[in-house]
Amino acid sequence: MRSFGSYACAVAALLAATGCTLFYPAPTPMRQLEYPASKDSESKEQASCVFILLPGMGDNAEDFERNGFVEEISQRKLSVDIRAAHATYGYYMRSSFTQRLAQDVVLPAKKKGYKEIWLMGPSMGGFGSLYYARHHPQEVTGVLAIAPYLGDDDVIEEIRKAGGLKTWKAPARVDKPNRDQYERELWRWLQAMTQGQESGPQLFVGYGREDKLASTDQLLAKELPPSQVFLTSGEHDWAPWRKILRAFLSSEAFAGHCKSGETSGAGESTE
Repeated sequence: MRSFGSYACAVAALLAATGCTLFYPAPTPMRQLEYPASKDSESKEQASCVFILLPGMGDNAEDFERNGFVEEISQRKLSVDIRAAHATYGYYMRSSFTQRLAQDVVLPAKKKGYKEIWLMGPSMGGFGSLYYARHHPQEVTGVLAIAPYLGDDDVIEEIRKAGGLKTWKAPARVDKPNRDQYERELWRWLQAMTQGQESGPQLFVGYGREDKLASTDQLLAKELPPSQVFLTSGEHDWAPWRKILRAFLSSEAFAGHCKSGETSGAGESTE
């Protein structure tokens, strides 16, 4: 897992300048792995929810099963199908991420008739989950952003100097942000969402206290209800991320969603 911080932005700037996007392919359609709620192939019951998992930078769709995310969800008595999307860095590089995720993953899920669509992922996947929800707020029931990358240092420092997200003077809304605008537009949307000025999905965030992105993610966490924030020990890695997913699935804030019989593991902690 590589971080999606200043290094990623430097690489993006270099590749944009040189045109070397072949290093980061973005095939069409976007590939996804499907994990049905029921392992019984004879079952005809439609799951009520779908969880769409988005990987971090340097990760892929297979990493969610490899690192226990699929097991963590599947072992519970939830009516949830899982889609692990291969939403890798190349799609962000080409500014095709939202289009491909919509057409290749979300739209087919909508046509299948799920009552709830949830987006979640770590690091770059957390950013992608929020960014997609910003552009398609009425399609998404909820977002779990795990240790999300939320922007370059200059944007983050600007918000800190303003005293936090609540008191930050956000720019005017931009419906089609360019490369220079997308980070501030995401933060503008987060400010509007946390202050009830725009409608959209329920937002959840979680991160490790020792995570290198913790101080940035805290800017968002401070504006959310405590029930929608999940903290644990650990750095920017899969072990604490799995703990956060476990805590989210066990939380009162998630209770009532995607129900299928009794839900196991209630009351678990991230610790």
